[in-house]
Amino acid sequence: MKQKILVPVIFGIAIAIILMTVLVTINQKPITVTEKPINENPINQKPIPTREQPIPINNTVVSINDTIININDTAITPPITPIDLSYTDSNSIMKSSLASTGISMSSSIKISGDSIAKYCTFFSDKDKQNSIKYCTSTELKDSDGKFLGNIHMVGSMDSPNAVLGIIQTDPYMSSLDDIKTIYQVMVESLVCDCSQDQKLGNLESVSAWIDATKSHHLEGKHITTHSEIDGLAQKQLVLEVTTNTDGYLWKFIITN
Repeated sequence: MKQKILVPVIFGIAIAIILMTVLVTINQKPITVTEKPINENPINQKPIPTREQPIPINNTVVSINDTIININDTAITPPITPIDLSYTDSNSIMKSSLASTGISMSSSIKISGDSIAKYCTFFSDKDKQNSIKYCTSTELKDSDGKFLGNIHMVGSMDSPNAVLGIIQTDPYMSSLDDIKTIYQVMVESLVCDCSQDQKLGNLESVSAWIDATKSHHLEGKHITTHSEIDGLAQKQLVLEVTTNTDGYLWKFIITN
């Protein structure tokens, strides 16, 4: 009699345990992981905000007014070979070198006489500006045919004493790689036969110089950031970036 009662009781307990297990499993919710998508649309990007005080970059010396990055360590081993400047030859060398990178450079327009004041005014210093007696100007375009900027050569009728690479970029500096390529070609064509172990001051390359100047400019609140390197192949190299309504205007100047 007792056995007949015990069997149904055990069977009922087993059924109850099974039902409880099923109900607990059904009520559990799976753990989900959601990732915020990365916005890769440049239209929705905002310019990098500036901060109150700029900081030195790459241990270079920043002047008191925090607008000039002076790079004085220009010792280079082995010695570099200076390249003389010529309106015809220098423009031709740059044009050929840029073409190999996908950037086109137009034939130069030659300007002299009264047209200098109209088309070749580059210096606020009157003495420098008045020394310009001859000027050539070329246009630069990227691989898609988009206008990038100009390369100007100015000086006497016989030879140039300054070369200017002037490029406007948008607020996001989307053409920064083209700027690096153009200024690198200008250095290699007009300043020295630079190898990888030859540096611009304490910087590795023209690209590193541009990146350093960009960082200093964006982290500060200055309208113009000015950086100089002296003594490289008996020439002076000047790099400037200015904030304007269209974004940023880059100037690279090589002088004797």
